[in-house]
Amino acid sequence: MKILVLNLGSTSTKLAIYNDEKEEEKISLSHTKDEYSRFWLEQLDFRFSYVMEFLKGAGYKPTDFDCVISRGGSPPNISSGATAINDALIEALRERPVEPQPANLSPIIARRIADVAGIPAYVYDPITSDDLNPLARVFGVKEVKRDSMCHILNGRAMGISVAREIGRPFDTLTLIVAHIGGGNSIGLWSNGRSIETVPGDACSFSAERCGLIRSEKLLQLTQEYDFKTIQGWMHGKGGFVSLLGTNDLREVEKRIAGGDAEALLCEQAMAYQIARFIASLLPVTEGRADGIVLTGGGAHWDRLVNDIKKRIAFFNIPIYVRPGENEMQSLAEGACRIMKGEEQVHTYQG
Repeated sequence: MKILVLNLGSTSTKLAIYNDEKEEEKISLSHTKDEYSRFWLEQLDFRFSYVMEFLKGAGYKPTDFDCVISRGGSPPNISSGATAINDALIEALRERPVEPQPANLSPIIARRIADVAGIPAYVYDPITSDDLNPLARVFGVKEVKRDSMCHILNGRAMGISVAREIGRPFDTLTLIVAHIGGGNSIGLWSNGRSIETVPGDACSFSAERCGLIRSEKLLQLTQEYDFKTIQGWMHGKGGFVSLLGTNDLREVEKRIAGGDAEALLCEQAMAYQIARFIASLLPVTEGRADGIVLTGGGAHWDRLVNDIKKRIAFFNIPIYVRPGENEMQSLAEGACRIMKGEEQVHTYQG
């Protein structure tokens, strides 16, 4: 079974061809500032041309594939898992995405290729996937609802990996999955659904993000700093970038090994905060969980992982470490489950 995988980001286009779950070809294209600084919808044609050039260079035509699967962008009101790309989804991405950004081009391009080839196209676990339990949605202002923004795609994939290891179906487990990377987030998966989350802007600081800022403190900061500065703390210029001048966790470890007390303090603070936010999800299931999963690029950092483990060991819940982002592989595996009839495909209503 041939699968085309699309993953468009703000400054890059990642493409891959899979034969079932085995990767055959891949490419990651970095775009020039002139290209990625354009309004995101204005990037559609040249991004589509890059996909077609990749296929041609790899010796494939759209009709050679059994399906196309893509990152989901940020459509509103969408469930986790697999969703067929239909007119309603395309319209939502074009007209009212939760986050207007190039990631929304992935499903649009996938649909264009699928229409030409006469094959199905899907999105899988978009970042806006929302299966929150009713209690989690309530916010203290009537017009505002909590959302579930989280690393849903990798969270499910690593949960399924753990389920295979322990020999149980994923949809029978309760797992807390902590994603540690450029941004940190934590999801509580129960019966195959992410029923509660700690989004990146409500979690610990990370390599590039400042994490949670108390609301009254944030209001005070708006009197001292402009919007662009504060936004930078939340995306790209916070966390270790602000504290230590680097987003490279390997560099932080080198400094610690060299005796840098400030670097050690920051690492320990991140571990402390991640452990605290993991613990915050346990009351949702009255303390019952089948496992805690540490994943994302940051899970390669042994010192950080061990410091987190020490703080949560007293829960007596098994801890599983699954390093890496695994986005392309996760999408391909999702496509395989769809095509084999192992997962239900949702119809997007908008």
